[in-house]
Amino acid sequence: MTPMPITPRRPFARPLFALAMLAVSLVLTAAPLRAQSLFAAALYVNDEAITNYDITQKMRFLQFVGVAGADSRAMAIERLIEDRLQIQEVRRLGGRLTPDQLDAAMAEFAQRGNLTAEELLTRMAQAGIDRETYIEFVRSGALWRQLIQARYGGQAQISDAQVDQALSVEGLQPVTEVLISEIFLPTDPQFAEAVQRIIPQIQRITTEADFANAARQVSAAPSSASGGRVDRWINVASMPDPVGPAMADAAVGTVVGPLDVPGAYAFFQLRARRESRSVPPSAIEVEYRRVDLPGGRSETNLASVERIRARVDACGDFEGVTLREMPSLPDGSVVALTSPQSALPNGTRAELERLNPGQISSNQVENGALVVLMLCARRVGPELAPPRAEVRASLLNRALEAQAVIYLRRLRAEAEIRYP
Repeated sequence: MTPMPITPRRPFARPLFALAMLAVSLVLTAAPLRAQSLFAAALYVNDEAITNYDITQKMRFLQFVGVAGADSRAMAIERLIEDRLQIQEVRRLGGRLTPDQLDAAMAEFAQRGNLTAEELLTRMAQAGIDRETYIEFVRSGALWRQLIQARYGGQAQISDAQVDQALSVEGLQPVTEVLISEIFLPTDPQFAEAVQRIIPQIQRITTEADFANAARQVSAAPSSASGGRVDRWINVASMPDPVGPAMADAAVGTVVGPLDVPGAYAFFQLRARRESRSVPPSAIEVEYRRVDLPGGRSETNLASVERIRARVDACGDFEGVTLREMPSLPDGSVVALTSPQSALPNGTRAELERLNPGQISSNQVENGALVVLMLCARRVGPELAPPRAEVRASLLNRALEAQAVIYLRRLRAEAEIRYP
């Protein structure tokens, strides 16, 4: 979106100017004290110091990637504690990265923002973030992933059944969708002074009403007239880093930004979030079994269906159990079928849509025969389904992430964390 340059209106700008001037005076007053304590320990993690400088750098880094939250200092301290615990454990177990591995990890992280590692470092330097702060962040994450893979990779086994379940419609991971509001501030030089006063005020907004009021008064986007509201649900997977990951698990009301976009500084506020497994019918493939029992809805047929239902645990059992129950059926009576859901006859589709995999229906009569259907699987069709190897790798990564969370919680519980 190309912002339309506007001048921030006075009712909003005047209080912000006063607050900005107050902040400047407080900074100047506190400067000598901070200078003395900048490299003093703010806390210790297993006797390893985290300094005020470390915290300031981490706060800037979190703000740079747009995930600082309402209390950026508290979040920075929490992340630094986790970093220290991970590095201490890796060090204890003798883990290390080669220079090439570190370079690759730095390049991979930068590529998420379509940048080279050096381009990202340049932008961070402009935001007051030291090169070593970024390098330590990447090193800590890469070493921790290496440790988790070595420790749990051999234990985590993903079965074919788990892959099948993940590829089924019921097994699809929910899609996270969000409602957001937006503010775009112009980067034109004539607005630079006002924008720099406004940015910190927007970062401190916590309510939808305040964000909407700010959007109406200062946003350069067309949505300013509606308080910055974007009135459609957006899949977070389609949102660029760092907005999407931040919105995926942020609290409602969280403001992410400022993000540097062409011609503007962008802010986004999370208004609502929902989980959805919506899959278009054209993308669904159905596997099922069918047998037509002569005699329609007779008592004999209905009793046989109940006995079949009681004995069949999986689709692989259906043919054998059915033929043993009704040996007079001719060969080929039980058929295994796979079809796009949208191509099913209306009656069959209606019956199968009511079933979960493994369930049996016997409600239809066609040409004088009772139609017995068993749903085997409802899955994403091969045109849209990811390769099985990719699904297996995703399931493995998810299992390793769960182990990493447990591991880190144990380290945290056993750690000595103290403040001077």
